[in-house]
Amino acid sequence: MLTQRFLKLNLLGAEWIMWVLLALSALGVAIAVDRVLLYWRTREGFEPLQRSLKELLLRGDLEGALQLTRRDSFVRNVLRAGLEALRRGERRAESVEQEMLAALASERARYDGRVAWLTTIANIAPLVGLLGTIIGIVAAFYGLGQSSAAQATGNPQVMTSIAEALVATAIGILVAVPGVVTYNLLRAHMATRLRQAEALMREVLANVTRLESDAPGEDSA
Repeated sequence: MLTQRFLKLNLLGAEWIMWVLLALSALGVAIAVDRVLLYWRTREGFEPLQRSLKELLLRGDLEGALQLTRRDSFVRNVLRAGLEALRRGERRAESVEQEMLAALASERARYDGRVAWLTTIANIAPLVGLLGTIIGIVAAFYGLGQSSAAQATGNPQVMTSIAEALVATAIGILVAVPGVVTYNLLRAHMATRLRQAEALMREVLANVTRLESDAPGEDSA
């Protein structure tokens, strides 16, 4: 009984599988565009930022360093957390580091948001395509079983079912490949930003004593 019901479902054809794959493709494109726009809007010229920050830190110019980090970007948002802690009067390098690490974790969550969906789509799209293939093959064999030997060789329904099966597999792969490529590119770019943030975090921590002179409370001490 259950087998017959499943067979009837298969005989509906694999067209609905195409719509599922189309929906997965549209979702993947939407996520990729959203993430790429975020990365582009917050892109960073690392070398100019590094040079400018180093000069300000060597001069002990805390306000200048804070002004440098006002623009929204992954690296600047992390650095700003530590510099603001120094301006509040924090003297311990460990506490400043923890402030920046907390900002780093927050920024990673912001930039990694929805990126995992790309791998999910890339993983399930071939499986959905394979389901379409199976449905097409089942329909083809059912058509063969319902036909006589003479009719089976030229049965257009059989050929159509096999074609649908192959198309579903191909579309599943076409949906998966861009998702994998986009995910890997975004992860590689994020790894670069993490290294840049960590490098400038060390610059700030190495110059905490120079920046203390600009922190509030020094004159009254």
